[in-house]
Amino acid sequence: MPVATVSTYSVQQTTLNDVSKVENQLQNAQAQLSSGFASQDFAGMASNVSQYLSLDNVLGKVNQYLSDNKVVETRVNTTSTIIGQLITTGNSFQSLLSQRISGVSNSAAFGTQVNGLWQTITGQLNTTLSGQFLFSGSATNKQAVDTNSFPSLLVPGTPDSGYYGGSNQDITARPQDNTEIIYNVRADNPAFQKLFAALSLAKQGDATNNSAMLSQAENLVQASLKDMGGLQATVNANAAQFSTIDNSLTNQQLYYKGVQEQVGNTDIVSVSTQLSINQGILQAAFQAFAKISSLRLSDYLK
Repeated sequence: MPVATVSTYSVQQTTLNDVSKVENQLQNAQAQLSSGFASQDFAGMASNVSQYLSLDNVLGKVNQYLSDNKVVETRVNTTSTIIGQLITTGNSFQSLLSQRISGVSNSAAFGTQVNGLWQTITGQLNTTLSGQFLFSGSATNKQAVDTNSFPSLLVPGTPDSGYYGGSNQDITARPQDNTEIIYNVRADNPAFQKLFAALSLAKQGDATNNSAMLSQAENLVQASLKDMGGLQATVNANAAQFSTIDNSLTNQQLYYKGVQEQVGNTDIVSVSTQLSINQGILQAAFQAFAKISSLRLSDYLK
């Protein structure tokens, strides 16, 4: 049966159009499979763009919180370690005072030993991390404790902060939305004021051989040790809170990443299936086109 010329031309043009469309679909599917993304730009994501960008912003915020929290947690953990060292130093001071009061130790060396303890305590309270003083409050660029002058009291026996060189303002961290934590410990805390007052009284009591002052110094050290234990417990509680928040943020991070991948990433099974179908369509189209192209004039005249 003869094939109509117009009909054949129409079929040929339709086949060419179909081939072009399927080739474009194939290229898009292959790009999705190779890149892992459903689209190579936001225009291709159509209605999903707003959701994708919103998730991107949320993820950025979560990542920033996690990054900032790591810095704060390092400071908190270091603070806890230093307070532990101060407690050890305080215990040594208490032992020294006890021996001096009981007459067991060499009183001639007592003054030198107290000076050594003072230098140790000031060194611990002037600890820096990344160039910032830990116990200076918000004035992290200022030395927390005076290292040049041995502590003296404005009122004998009454602790004060005359040795302190930092700020009276604490540092507040925001580890997540709607949560604020004051995490620093200042060197003018009453626990340390008592320790410095004990140093002042110990040296003065030794110089005047005043046993009442030495006993008062010992009592202040004991009170300081108790307060420092409480401080360390608070710091450790803050560290635990940061850790809990980080775990929650990490879970949020994983969740939002999963949702974002569903929005923006390739559905491998679906795209692979469509790719196979399109390859079949394209192969059939080429076969049809080849058949039409092989027709000769005599085929039309039969």
